[in-house]
Amino acid sequence: MERRLRGTVIAAVLILGLTSAGSVSQASGPAAAPAAPSGGFTYNGDTGPGFWADLDPANAACRVGISQSPINIKHVKIDKNLRPLKLALEATPISLINNGHAIEEEIESPNTLTLNGDVYTSAQFHFHTLSEHAIGGQRGVMELHAVFKNPAGKTAVVGTLFRIGHRNAFLHRLMSAGLPKHSGDKVTSEVEINLADGLTDTSEYYTYSGSLTTPPCTEAVTWFVLKRQAQLSAAQFKAFEDILGNDFRPLQSVNGRVVHATADRGKGH
Repeated sequence: MERRLRGTVIAAVLILGLTSAGSVSQASGPAAAPAAPSGGFTYNGDTGPGFWADLDPANAACRVGISQSPINIKHVKIDKNLRPLKLALEATPISLINNGHAIEEEIESPNTLTLNGDVYTSAQFHFHTLSEHAIGGQRGVMELHAVFKNPAGKTAVVGTLFRIGHRNAFLHRLMSAGLPKHSGDKVTSEVEINLADGLTDTSEYYTYSGSLTTPPCTEAVTWFVLKRQAQLSAAQFKAFEDILGNDFRPLQSVNGRVVHATADRGKGH
């Protein structure tokens, strides 16, 4: 199912900037995401998502978990008590690594997210093609995940979906020294980037309790998926997609979870 009709999906993506979750679930591409240098998981075949739990007993949640990510964000509960995300983000030199299943920026500067007075720190953000989450049944062409952890080991992730449109200045700067093409490759540069430039409106988002989207699929992860999608050019998307292929996990069951959403400013509900 994951590997059919890729050409049709990408053509639709280039025209519309989005494609349906149903169509993407059948997608395949010219490149498959390489195996991780550690952990042994991939996104296809006998080490793909349907077999992650078999690769290591520690991955049991990938099969039996009841609060898994990603999900299709469809039915939401507007919560007027939700406030803009309290992020403190600083510029950091470009330090990209291909870790075998994503392209990841290793953050040197202390980036923080404060939730209910609790400070979470981010050491990295990374990308998936296509997007892992869907909104109203529609996937983006790519998704950025900024991963934050607090001293107690709790995890929160801020996600931004991308659609095809104009060239993205943040990605252009990030890609200025090239992207790491093979597992284990690193690209460093004195050029600095700031994650703040890669996120859209952090005052409007969906939030729910989910999991890591890679093994061991640990649950009790607080997700914040930004409502507004970023844009990137077709050439930028192709640069990532040629390296990553399909490195997105299939959509998981909501299992009765409630997805909360900020109120849209100036709009009725």
